[in-house]
Amino acid sequence: MKSPSPITNRIGNLLKDTGNLFTCWLPERTGFFSMFILRRIFSGIRINEEIRKIVENLPENAVVVYTSKNKSYLEFLCYYTRYMQARLPYPQLGFDCSVRIWQPLSRLVRIIFAQMHFFMRHFSFRDPYRSGFVRDEIDKRTTGFLPLVEKRDFYRRFIKSKTDPIRHLIEIQQTLESPICIIPQLMFFSKNPASTQPTLTDIFFGSPQKPGILRRLATLFRKPGNIFIEVSDPINLKQFVSSPENCGRTSRYLALKLRRDLLSQINAHRRSITGPTIKMPEEIKQEILMGEELRQFIDAYAARRKLTRLQAHREAMGYVDEIAAHYSPSFISIVHRIMRRFLNTLFESVTHSSEALAAVKKASRNGPVIFMPAHKSHMDSILLSFTLYDSHMPCPHVFAGRNLAFWPMAPIFRRVGAFFVRRSFKGAVFYAKVFSAYIYQVLKEGFNIAVYIEGTRSRSGKLLQPQLGMLSILLHAYFEGACPDLTFVPVFIAYDRIPDESAYLHEISGGKKSPENFRQMLKAKNILRNRYGRVHLNFGKPMALSDVLAEQELTGTVLSSKQQNVLCRTIGDRVMHAIDGQTVVTPQSLVAGALLSGGREVVSREELDFRVNAAMDLFCAQGACLSDNLADGHSTAVENVLFHYQRRKFIQAVDEKSNEQFRQEPFRIPENRRSALDYYKNISICNFIPPAFTALAILEKDAFQFSAADLHDTYRRLQELFSEDFNADPDHPPAYIVRKTVKAFIDNAILVPHPTMPDTYNLSSEGYRKLVFFAGFVEPFLESYRTALVYFAKNRRGQHHKAKMLKKMLAIGNRMIRQGEIHLRESISKANYENAIAFFTKNKVRGSEDEEQVWQWNRVLTHYQNLISR
Repeated sequence: MKSPSPITNRIGNLLKDTGNLFTCWLPERTGFFSMFILRRIFSGIRINEEIRKIVENLPENAVVVYTSKNKSYLEFLCYYTRYMQARLPYPQLGFDCSVRIWQPLSRLVRIIFAQMHFFMRHFSFRDPYRSGFVRDEIDKRTTGFLPLVEKRDFYRRFIKSKTDPIRHLIEIQQTLESPICIIPQLMFFSKNPASTQPTLTDIFFGSPQKPGILRRLATLFRKPGNIFIEVSDPINLKQFVSSPENCGRTSRYLALKLRRDLLSQINAHRRSITGPTIKMPEEIKQEILMGEELRQFIDAYAARRKLTRLQAHREAMGYVDEIAAHYSPSFISIVHRIMRRFLNTLFESVTHSSEALAAVKKASRNGPVIFMPAHKSHMDSILLSFTLYDSHMPCPHVFAGRNLAFWPMAPIFRRVGAFFVRRSFKGAVFYAKVFSAYIYQVLKEGFNIAVYIEGTRSRSGKLLQPQLGMLSILLHAYFEGACPDLTFVPVFIAYDRIPDESAYLHEISGGKKSPENFRQMLKAKNILRNRYGRVHLNFGKPMALSDVLAEQELTGTVLSSKQQNVLCRTIGDRVMHAIDGQTVVTPQSLVAGALLSGGREVVSREELDFRVNAAMDLFCAQGACLSDNLADGHSTAVENVLFHYQRRKFIQAVDEKSNEQFRQEPFRIPENRRSALDYYKNISICNFIPPAFTALAILEKDAFQFSAADLHDTYRRLQELFSEDFNADPDHPPAYIVRKTVKAFIDNAILVPHPTMPDTYNLSSEGYRKLVFFAGFVEPFLESYRTALVYFAKNRRGQHHKAKMLKKMLAIGNRMIRQGEIHLRESISKANYENAIAFFTKNKVRGSEDEEQVWQWNRVLTHYQNLISR
C-alpha cells in the first residue's frame, strides 16, 4: 500500500481537531503577547462584584451564557479578559462573532485551511450551528457570549434564513439535562442619560450612551475608569422553556419572546442607571401646561376670575418657573467631583449597605423610586445623591423648601435636581394644581424623587411625625396613570456629629431660626474647620405600591378619596416604622443615652459601664443595626466617644490627674450641655422605646412576679400617650411587641421564667436596675408634657397662637427647673412642647376650662415619673 505523501500528512496535521476550528471560539490562552495587550487594554474597566454572587447562586451544573444588547467584539473581548482575571466563568464561545485577530497564529492557519477544504467539497463555508459545534461546546459547559441585536439582523434571519442563535440555544436546552443560564450584561461608557439635543460630536462619533468605535477607543485609552459593567438578573432557560405559559410553544415563538424579554430587561436596567432621556426645560413646561387635567382647571379658573386664557396661562407658567428643576447630568458630574473633596474634608466615611442598595437598583427597573429619608441636616440631599451617583444610579429629583431658592444657589440646586415647593398651599389652589401637574410629569418621564416625609429637619434628633401632603400628591399622580408603579424606599441617615448642631440647640431652646441666604451660607464655611466623623446611610426594603394595593385587595379598583387617604396614612406609617427599623446605633448615641438616663449630674464610671453593657446586650437581643465600630467591639468605641465628649466639654472628668484615673473616675454633665447630649441620645431612641414602655409596665406592677398579659394595657396607654413623639408599629399590636421585648429581657437575665407557671416571670435584682435605666429614656418627655399642662392650667382656650404658646411653655419650663419642680434640662424642648400641644389638643385639653382633664393627665404623668425616680 502506498504511504501518504508528505503534503497530505501536513494537511492532515493542519486539520487535526477540526471540530473546533471556528473563529467564534477563543482558546484559554491566545498567546503571551496577545493576552498582555488585552489585559492592558481592559484593566481599567470596572466590573460589578454582584456577578460573583449571581454565578455562585446558579445551579451547580449550569451552562453560563452572557448576553448583551448589541453585537460588540470589544464587549466580547472585555468579558473574556476581565472575567478570566477575576476567576469567573469567561466567554469562549461567541454566538455570531468572528474573532480572527486574537486567535493564535497556528490555529488561525488551521481554521483557514479547514474552511477552504470544506468549501472545495461543498461550495459553502462550514457553519458552527449546522455542524453541531455549538451544541458540542454547550455540552462541554463552555461559557458563551450572545448578542441580541446586530446590523442587518432582520435580513439575515428572515431573508437569508440564517440560524437564529437564541432559537438554536432553546432547541439545545430542550434536549439538554443541564440548565442554560443567560446573564444579561451592560457596558456603560457614561452614566449620563440620552438627550433630545445631540451635539455635533454625537452625530459624528456616536452618543456617550451608544458611542461609535472611535469614541469607544478614545474613552478606553483616555478614561478607562469611566467605563463600567453592570449585570442584570439571570434567566434560567430550562425554567423558561418548561414554564406553563411557554410549554408546548414552538422554538420560533420562544425565541421571539425570550429576545423581547431580555431586551426589555436590559433597557429597564440601563434606565435605572442613567435615568430617563433628558428633555429641554421648554419641552417639559409645554407638556405640563398641555396636560388635560390642568387645562380644564385653567379654563375654569380663568372663567371664575374673569381672566383671559392667556393671563391664566401666564400665571401657570410663572408657577412652573418657580417650582421646576433644570436637571443637568453633565453639571451633576462636575458637582460630584467637587463634592467628593468636600465630603472627604468633612467626614471620615459615608457608609451604606451595598446589598440593600442593590435591591433598590433592582426595584428601580419597575418604575420611579421614591426615596424617603429621615431629615437630619441640609447635608442629607448631598449625601443621598452622592451615594446613589457613586453606586451607578441617577441622582433623584429632590423636594426642597422654597426657603432654599435664594440667589445664587437656586440655579445650582435646580441643575442637580432640586425643585422648590412652598411650605403651605393654603389659599393657593392654582399653585397646588400646577405643582401636582409638575409631579405628574416628573414621574411620567421616569425620574426618581427624594421626599423628606417628616417635612422638615428634626431639631431633636428623633423622627418626627409623617407629613403626608407630598405623599398624597405622588399617589394622585400614580392613580392618574403617570407611571406603571411606584417604589418607596425608606432611608435612615445619621451623623456621628451633626454639622447643624449649634443651630438646632439654639432653636430647640426657643431661639429664632436664621433664614437661609447667601450670607448665612458664607458664615457656614466655619464647618470646614471641623471633622464630623462618620455618616451612616441605611436603605430599607423597597416597598412597591402595587404590592401594597394587592395586599389590601385594591388592585384594579377606583379608590374613593377616603380610601386614598387611608392608603396614604398606611404607607406613611410603614415608611416611618421602616426608618426606625433601619436606625443605626452609633457610639455617640449609646454613650449619650447611658450618661443622661437617670437624670444625675454625676455618673460614676461603674454605673456608666453597667448601662452601656445593658444597652449592648439589649441591642444584640433585638438584632438592632449597630455601627461598624460598635459591632467590632464597643469598649474602644466607648472610650473614643468619652474622650471626644470631654474634649468638646459635653462631660467633665471629676479628677483629670491621669489617663488611668480618667478611666475610673466619675463624669460630671454640665447642665448647659445636656441638650446637646440629648440630641445624640435621640438618634437611636426608637430602639429604647419598646423596652422603656415595657419596663414602666413592669415597674407599675410593683411586684417581682407577673405575667406578660398584665403588661399589655399599660403598654397600650403609654403608646397612646406618646403617639405624637414615637411612631407605633403599624403591623403589630402592643401584645406582640411586649412579648418580643420580654423575650429580649429573658435573654439578658432581666427576667426569669417561672419554673411551673406558664407566661409568668420573676424579676431579678440586677434586672430591676436595668429596667429603671431603660425607663429613664422617656423621663424627659414626661417632664415636657407636665410643663405643657401647667401652661394649659393657667391660660384660657385660644388665648395665644402656637408660637406664643411655645414661648410661654419655654418660660414655664425654665422657672420650674429653677424651683426644682422638674429636674432635666433636656425636657425644656420646643420640639417636645409642640408634640405635647398636639396630643393634648386631640384629647380635648385646650385651656384652663378643662381643669379636670388637666388634673387627670398630670396625675398620670406624675405616676409614671415616680416609677422611674423612686
